[in-house]
Amino acid sequence: MELPDQTAIDESPISRPWLILKQFLRKNEPIFVQLDELRAKGWKKPEATAHFEKKYQYILNAGPRHTEAVYKSEQQTCQEMHIQTNFLSLPNLPNNEVRILDLCMAPGGFSNAALKRYENVVIRGISLPEDCGGTKMLLEMESGSPGQIQCQFLDITMLATELGVSSISESHPEHSSFITNRPYHGESFQLVFCGGQVLLTHELPEHRKKFEALRLRASQLVLALQRIATGGTLVILLRKPDAWDTTQLLYQVSQFSTIELFKPLKRGNANNLFFLVAKDVQPDHQAARAAISGWKKAWLQATFGGPEVAGDAAAVEDDAAVQGVIDEFGTKLIELARPLWKIQVDGLIEKGIAQ
Repeated sequence: MELPDQTAIDESPISRPWLILKQFLRKNEPIFVQLDELRAKGWKKPEATAHFEKKYQYILNAGPRHTEAVYKSEQQTCQEMHIQTNFLSLPNLPNNEVRILDLCMAPGGFSNAALKRYENVVIRGISLPEDCGGTKMLLEMESGSPGQIQCQFLDITMLATELGVSSISESHPEHSSFITNRPYHGESFQLVFCGGQVLLTHELPEHRKKFEALRLRASQLVLALQRIATGGTLVILLRKPDAWDTTQLLYQVSQFSTIELFKPLKRGNANNLFFLVAKDVQPDHQAARAAISGWKKAWLQATFGGPEVAGDAAAVEDDAAVQGVIDEFGTKLIELARPLWKIQVDGLIEKGIAQ
């Protein structure tokens, strides 16, 4: 049960890197200018607030109906994404066996779509337990042969050892909740899904609320890159290709893989969600190792930083670093994101919440 993407039109406080990026995009891409203006208009309309409040209440109260809808939507999205990107056609499969790792797996629609495509497939997953507010698993673990589908139910953001931390101070408010085991350590996977979002139903302690989205993304990315096979495919659910942190991630991943972006034409076309499809991932590439190190540091700061040693924001990149990414990747970013921005423009106009 994901958090409704109110940022479809949200003008959140803009950091210096985001402002520099936004100025570049407005100068160089008319479709982005149109989207940026629609977002600004929509944020001021009471109809927009009502639209997202309605979505919020639906998710909060729908229960099984919403979970079933998400399960179906994931499968449809997976099929559409394959038609556009061919991401399920995996090369060089050892013994013709496909090994899939599905992070934040429940309700399991993505894995189910892959299961239907391949006869010889092994699926491993991680998902937040239901008693912690996690989504109900609808993919039947017994639907394949014995041991074919397995899922570990745990909070992926608490995998301390996986993220490079060997000891936790007893002064940390969740000292006893961190996890030392490393799920599926020693295994490798040709396809990895990173589909997690912060859940409305996950009741978080106060100190985690501000940085949970950052912690969740970093945790998924580190685990994914430390399990993916050389030449494998990585699929990541993201928000706003024009947000600085997202642009930075796209740039990083493009340095050790071939990337494409995908957004459904109809389902969720007004929101900021999209998928990064990275093929031929080279996890041992120097750039991949540097990215993993950076994501670990971001998780560490968001988890243990600050005066209370319970989480703090990362340092903001200086202007020169931001401009360096724009100079090297800006044109490619526009090329990748232009179709997504056009889909969102059409979606906002169609729903009448940003006219």
